[in-house]
Amino acid sequence: MAAAGPVVLGLLIAGGSGPRVSRRALRLRMAIGGLALLGLLVAAYLALFELQITSSLACPLGGECAEVNRSDYVNMLGIPLGLVGVIGYATILAVTLARITRQRLWGIPIGLIIVALAGSGVAFSLFLTYIEVFVLESLCTWCVISALLMAGILGVAIAAWLAERAPE
Repeated sequence: MAAAGPVVLGLLIAGGSGPRVSRRALRLRMAIGGLALLGLLVAAYLALFELQITSSLACPLGGECAEVNRSDYVNMLGIPLGLVGVIGYATILAVTLARITRQRLWGIPIGLIIVALAGSGVAFSLFLTYIEVFVLESLCTWCVISALLMAGILGVAIAAWLAERAPE
C-alpha cells in the first residue's frame, strides 16, 4: 500500500508538456508546493497524536491543542482530521507537481483544480475553526497554522491561475 503514493504521483506527473509557463507563474507554483509541504508536515504531526502514535502534543503560543485534538470532533466519518489534512495537502502537492509537465488533468486546467482544492480546504478550515471557537471554546494553534497555510495556498493559487491566463 505504501508504494501506491509514488505510483499515483508518477501517473500524475507523466504526460506531455504543454505551453511554457511564465516565470512568475512558475514561482507561484513553487510557493504553492512549499506551503502544501508545510501544511503536510503540520497535518502529519496532528495525525500522529490523533492516531495515538504519540501521546504528547506541543502547542505553541499556549493554545489548547491536546484538548481540541482529543475532542469528539477530531474524527470525520471515523477518520482523524489530521489524516484528512495529510490527504488534502498531499493532493494539492501532487497536483502542483503534476503542473510541471501538464496543463490539464482529466481535461480540467490544473490551476483551476488547485484553486478548487484550496478553496475547499479553506471552507473546511473555517468550519473547523467555528467548532473550535464556538463549540469547544478552545483554540489549537497548529489548527490555526494549518488554516492560515491553506488560506495562503488559496491566495497564491488564485494569483498563479491569473498569471497563467495573462498574455506574456
